Amino acid sequence: MDDSKPVPDNLPWGLRWRYVVFGVVFFVVYRVFGLRRQVIRGNLARSFPDADPAALRQLRAGFVARQAEVFAEIDYARLLAPEELRERVRLIDPANVLSSDPAQLLVIVAGHQCNFEWTQLRLSLELGAGLVSLYKPMRGRAEQYFHSRRTRFGARVLPAKAVTKELATVRSARALGMVADQVPRTSPERHWTEFLHQPTAFFKGPERLSRALRGQMVYVSTRRLGRGAYEIELQTLTAPGVRLPSGEATERYARALEREVRSDPAGWWWSHKRWKLTPPK
Repeated sequence: MDDSKPVPDNLPWGLRWRYVVFGVVFFVVYRVFGLRRQVIRGNLARSFPDADPAALRQLRAGFVARQAEVFAEIDYARLLAPEELRERVRLIDPANVLSSDPAQLLVIVAGHQCNFEWTQLRLSLELGAGLVSLYKPMRGRAEQYFHSRRTRFGARVLPAKAVTKELATVRSARALGMVADQVPRTSPERHWTEFLHQPTAFFKGPERLSRALRGQMVYVSTRRLGRGAYEIELQTLTAPGVRLPSGEATERYARALEREVRSDPAGWWWSHKRWKLTPPK
């Protein structure tokens, strides 16, 4: 499957003014008040040790600008019609995993790269209620805000910690989707690897779910084509029925994510305190 269509060069007014508003807000919050300034600087410096100060400053500025765009697009998501979403987010599925055996569970993993909220919405156009997105619940109005957007096209959402209690929901899914590059602070089982020049812990949850439910792990790569335009590609990490050594599927995910971050550094969420954990001796 390949949605090879021209990149839309017209920006609707609703998206255009959001870019302006969020651009001002993020400039003030990040550049003027310095929200997580030291976290961003430290993450970038360790991840790109060969970059000179000027290049790092350019990366920081690019990150702030892209964060503003992503949040503007997330807010605009409530107005997105299916036809416009298909135009703005191309879907490439070279292995035809979405049209494969419907009895084969797909464990779709992504990273905090580009607009992963639009990525989830675009996949929900194909999978509908068959897509169950695992997530970390937020509080108050933020939870309602994101819940309403993530479920617009039929996808279901499930707190990640409730997976074992909601086995009926999990087993009825065609695909489980999750952003898997968060810090595994509460996870008893972690995979340690070298990621962006530093020891990094990864969740083994996607791998364990795929193994327990005999599913197939798939990485969804998101690339920015321009303002309000993306391309997502499904890349298989494991083959159906093939049992890999423990940690191998998670390692493949880490390598795929690292390639993506290196190809577009401004698109990753450098404000996250990603490296809180220290590796075991």
